[in-house]
Amino acid sequence: MTILVISTAFLVRILFNVYVVGIEEPGLGVFPDSKEYDALGWSLASGRGFGIDEVPSTYRAPGYPFFLSIIYVLFGHSYAAVKIIQSLIGSLTCLFVFLIGERLFTKRVGVIGAGVAAVYPYLVVYTGVLLSETLFVFLSMGFLYLLVRLSPAFTWWQAGSAGLLLGAMNLTRPVILLFPIFLFFWGWVRFGTKVKAAILTGVVLGSMCLVVLPWTLRNYLVTGSFVLIAAHPIWGALYGANNPTIVQDPDTIGGWVPPEQMEDPRSAYLSFMQHYFLHEPLELLRLELHKLKRFWSVFPKTTYRDRVISLFSYGLLLPLFLTGVVLSLQLPEKPWILLTWILYFNLIALVFYGSTRFRLPVEPVLILFGAFALDRFAVRFRVVRNDPRPTG
Repeated sequence: MTILVISTAFLVRILFNVYVVGIEEPGLGVFPDSKEYDALGWSLASGRGFGIDEVPSTYRAPGYPFFLSIIYVLFGHSYAAVKIIQSLIGSLTCLFVFLIGERLFTKRVGVIGAGVAAVYPYLVVYTGVLLSETLFVFLSMGFLYLLVRLSPAFTWWQAGSAGLLLGAMNLTRPVILLFPIFLFFWGWVRFGTKVKAAILTGVVLGSMCLVVLPWTLRNYLVTGSFVLIAAHPIWGALYGANNPTIVQDPDTIGGWVPPEQMEDPRSAYLSFMQHYFLHEPLELLRLELHKLKRFWSVFPKTTYRDRVISLFSYGLLLPLFLTGVVLSLQLPEKPWILLTWILYFNLIALVFYGSTRFRLPVEPVLILFGAFALDRFAVRFRVVRNDPRPTG
């Protein structure tokens, strides 16, 4: 059954790329990020280093460009090859959904979750564009699977493997950089002791640094300054989502707009936060709620077709997810790691801004809770027999 689901997932993604977006269509004009990723990947594959027009770059995280470069070295500058490989790792993401579902719930929940993930539009569509989302979600599900396998008697190798994978995730999208803080609190709940949680967090963090710091050293050698992973203007990103203009604009509030050119966006952002926190806290609260609204929105601010597809996929999943969360809290062993994962990305949205694209790493977790709800409904109405949870 699992092989059938994974094969179906791969076939769905290939058919989407061939007949919907075009297997050789790069789509570089749709997302500005894609053009830069492609240029960086081809530069690496051509032996010119990590840069654009032979100028070393620190603007983008290196994980996805290196991923593209490996494909380009093996198959040439082929967008079809990229989409086929992304379709493959997208289908393997469904395998991790199955394994996590089997471990935390039951085998049947894992099969249901993998089946939904195989055809879930948001997980399919990103295989057809040159963006880091498909790779990041694949690494994320692998990371979560390593965590759910940890027992109180975990080994250094098990924790270290999770840390190495977390490092690769950060080199792909540094949005996960602060997750070790949340990992400590999850470990405390999971193992019932702060010492075990601290050891786990320390090993994971140390292993993560083994992956990240060589790139930090490269950035220092190139720029002469400290750039941990990427020099993307974080203060500009923060101010673009938190400024007086966006608070007053009903069309953009909770999202992001390009900030005005200014010498010191850091001061502008901190000044905005200080003013609204002290003098207009309700307006600041309204802004944060709009960020969450965008993050969880059923209707993306794109085309009518996208909104219809979202309504009949994510729109149906959302109530099942909420039901699954409530039901899962009645289990002897709660799936705290999945709830921690959701909480983390919600907090990231509150700090920066809400977007359905930024929700993508959470989607497989929503699917797992939805699969658990469907399974409980099927048992309740005697469609299937109760499937006992696995031990160990």
